[in-house]
Amino acid sequence: MNRTITTFSVTAALLCFAALGCTDPTVAPKSSVSSANVFNDPNSYRAFLAKIYGGLIVTGQRGPDGNPDIAGIDEGFGEYLRLYWYLQEMPTDEAVIGWNDPGLPDLNTGLWGADNSMVNAMYYRVFYQVMLANEFLRQSTDAKLDSRGQFDPTLRTNVHFYRAEARFLRALSYWHGIDLFGNIPL
Repeated sequence: MNRTITTFSVTAALLCFAALGCTDPTVAPKSSVSSANVFNDPNSYRAFLAKIYGGLIVTGQRGPDGNPDIAGIDEGFGEYLRLYWYLQEMPTDEAVIGWNDPGLPDLNTGLWGADNSMVNAMYYRVFYQVMLANEFLRQSTDAKLDSRGQFDPTLRTNVHFYRAEARFLRALSYWHGIDLFGNIPL
């Protein structure tokens, strides 16, 4: 009994001591890029819009299997338009893919469910695209442009066009989500 109490006390003391090490307010983030300063560069608006477009066809920041946009989704099949095609065509008699990627046999035979990896991946992709578009729209308002000193009329005109494109891409993702999943959160 005494040994158990001693072990418990030592463990509790070590946990308390370890928790004290997590309170240093001077620790800086590993990256200097943050939402507060990324849009200070006028070129970042076009680059962010390109990321929204890129989200339709690429799965991450680097290569076929590195730094994915959404963790836990296979980057080989986790691409937005590929998943959309799979979910639209595979359950019909229009297309059959014979290999055994996770989720494909279920789509081929019409026996998929909410636990299907491709269905889950598409659901997350839809909302990732919506999140990107929403963040762009939040960061590119006239008030935000004013606060960053972005007064160039050409940039402002371009940003207004970019905002229209971001709204369209958001609506496209919402439409795909409603088409595939029905009543989704808007």
